[in-house]
Amino acid sequence: MLQVDAGLAEGVSVHATWASAEVAAVVQKPDMTTRHTLLIVDADPTFLAEVTHTLSVEGFTVRGASDLGAARRSLAEKTPDAVVIEQRLPDGLGIDLVRELRSKADAPVVIMTAMFPDTKSVVEAVREGALDVLEKPVFPERLASILIPAVEDARHNKAPRNEAGTNPDLSRPPIIGDTGLIAAVRDQIARVANTPSTTVLIQGESGTGKELVARAVHFDGKRAKRPFMAINCAALNENILEAELFGYERGSFTGANANGKQGLLESADGGSVFLDEIGEMSPGLQAKLLRFLQESSFKRVGGVKDIRVDVRIIAATNRELWDDVKRGSFRKDLFFRLNVMPIRVPALRERREDVKALADHFLRRFAIDLRKQVSVFSPDAMRMLEAHDWPGNVRELRNTCEYAVIVCDGTTVEPRHLALPETRADLSVTVSASAPVAASPSGSLLPLRDRSLRSVEEDLIRLVLAETKFNISRASRQLGINRSTLYAKMKAYGLETDEAMVGAAAVG
Repeated sequence: MLQVDAGLAEGVSVHATWASAEVAAVVQKPDMTTRHTLLIVDADPTFLAEVTHTLSVEGFTVRGASDLGAARRSLAEKTPDAVVIEQRLPDGLGIDLVRELRSKADAPVVIMTAMFPDTKSVVEAVREGALDVLEKPVFPERLASILIPAVEDARHNKAPRNEAGTNPDLSRPPIIGDTGLIAAVRDQIARVANTPSTTVLIQGESGTGKELVARAVHFDGKRAKRPFMAINCAALNENILEAELFGYERGSFTGANANGKQGLLESADGGSVFLDEIGEMSPGLQAKLLRFLQESSFKRVGGVKDIRVDVRIIAATNRELWDDVKRGSFRKDLFFRLNVMPIRVPALRERREDVKALADHFLRRFAIDLRKQVSVFSPDAMRMLEAHDWPGNVRELRNTCEYAVIVCDGTTVEPRHLALPETRADLSVTVSASAPVAASPSGSLLPLRDRSLRSVEEDLIRLVLAETKFNISRASRQLGINRSTLYAKMKAYGLETDEAMVGAAAVG
């Protein structure tokens, strides 16, 4: 990605959670509900196909257009949540479409791609409303990592706000569960919520609900009536992230807003700033954040005046930050500043007793949202849920329940309504003796949920990963694909495990 001067992205979305994204032929992930739509405008059919495949399995509905004319016709039918536009198209320049989209009341998130972007074109695109300009070749996975938080942020920003600037429906979702591990988390939240200046570091695997914990810390404490601001440190490049955090002065660089801009720290005065994926922050920004934590003051980009604010910092990461400290990629002094009140959010497989309560909660919620009569899981369906390892944690369970509500036409969710693998040897739900089977590389039998190629591929990958104990090198050799392809397929099928485990396996 081309680095851009800080602050050029006036209006860049910075609220981080996760989402999904629609191109001519519609492709949808069979086991995940489509949440958002994406239009890709690019004359390269190979790029269109690759992005469509990758983002559709992430839950996006994707439409494609090979030129400006086709893009405008698609936009006339429906405005998508996001648009990816190539800089040079057969019938004109992508920047013209960027300008048109900016003027729409329901403007989508826009990303431009270019073969050899220069500084002038990047500045112009960002000024006209693009979130970023990505240099080709663009890997679909990289595109997904940028679009997911940006589109979800746009959804949050369009939702109604209260006086404190927060979304009342998203402010403080309940923390479901009664196991000792989750009870300990609730206890830690209650303790730190009453100490409004204490810095909090939340650690846990992806999908465990770290932002939910951060919201509880803020909204259960004395800062609840003040703003809660969130930003994903991995979603923006270093310069834009710096401008979004600290703001910038007018005239501090070419293309800067004439009046300058407040950063999140300034806007959240009296409240909290949630820094998600803090482990991805660059060394330069780590130093500036450390100074702020020490002195409660900072300088805007291009400024000389110290600005003092009262803000609680809540950071989160799915990495082992102490390992990063030992490797030298994360500052030791910043780690200790952040780690005043550590909260570890357990993985769902560590609190299986909570699966039923969580599943029932999501079932009720989606039945209401989707106006369905679904009200209960059958005993076999619940046994399947409780037996699953949930590598995607609560997020995966939530998506599974939403899918079940959509496909269930009665009142009871049965096993056939659950898009779950049945390849675990200890699965408590017995596969029917009449179910078709296939031989795995080791000669064992692989039960098939159906005869679709996608289902067979997913089940086979799950089996090989289990047999090789997630040794990526061995698994890729057995499957006859390269490691990068295996990683992409693991992500597509929700097979991502603890990063440390996968990393160790890859080295082995």
